[in-house]
Amino acid sequence: MNQPIQCSKTKHVRGFGNLLGYLPFLLTVLIGGGIVVCYCVAISLKHVEAAFPYISDTGTFPPESCIFTLCLNCAAVVALAIFTLKYLHIIQYNRDADRRVRIINKAALVTGYISAFGIMIVGAFQETNVLVVHVTGAMMAFIGGTVYMFLIASLGFMRNVDFGVDERKYAKCRLAMAVISLISFIIMSVCTRVALSRWDPFDKDTTRQQWSNKDKVAMVLCVLLWLPFSCTFVRHGNHESVEVDHL
Repeated sequence: MNQPIQCSKTKHVRGFGNLLGYLPFLLTVLIGGGIVVCYCVAISLKHVEAAFPYISDTGTFPPESCIFTLCLNCAAVVALAIFTLKYLHIIQYNRDADRRVRIINKAALVTGYISAFGIMIVGAFQETNVLVVHVTGAMMAFIGGTVYMFLIASLGFMRNVDFGVDERKYAKCRLAMAVISLISFIIMSVCTRVALSRWDPFDKDTTRQQWSNKDKVAMVLCVLLWLPFSCTFVRHGNHESVEVDHL
């Protein structure tokens, strides 16, 4: 009697692992390049002052707003791919891990998705059109991204987690970036509140401007920190396949 053939639901997709090696560089180009291009266009058209404007200000008016939206939406899609591949990569090498590892990994995936969705909202709703939605998206991106950093960094310190490569040497570096991101977010929130409380369109308050500049520095730091953090995933590109039966 012929035995029934059992089909495995697990799919090994060759090349997916390599994507995790290239996507962080693409994300860097989209975010970093997008910020620079929008800044140059906005300055050339005199839509903003050249002296250190907010990132959102450089993507408010067309045509730079179109570039701003395009780059952020593309960056959000790339970030979603990075979060998903990182999740699958950890699952693939930790099938027998304890429940705590699975919970942290899934929590990281969720917070990563929230961050990516926040990036989409920031790009779609310019601050001059729907400020509340724009700020909400920015908070989702900053908070979600920071929590994701802490969760992924924490996995690197767990002895029972296997990454397929010696990734623990990156754990301290990731934790340091997560702490800096958290501090920058707190500084940004405080400085924004103080600057807005002193805001007066007819009064050039030097103190308010100083608080505003600190806010801008902290915001840029929050945005740019994610780029080197995602580049710590590049070594995973050495893997030939990723299993895709866990989503």
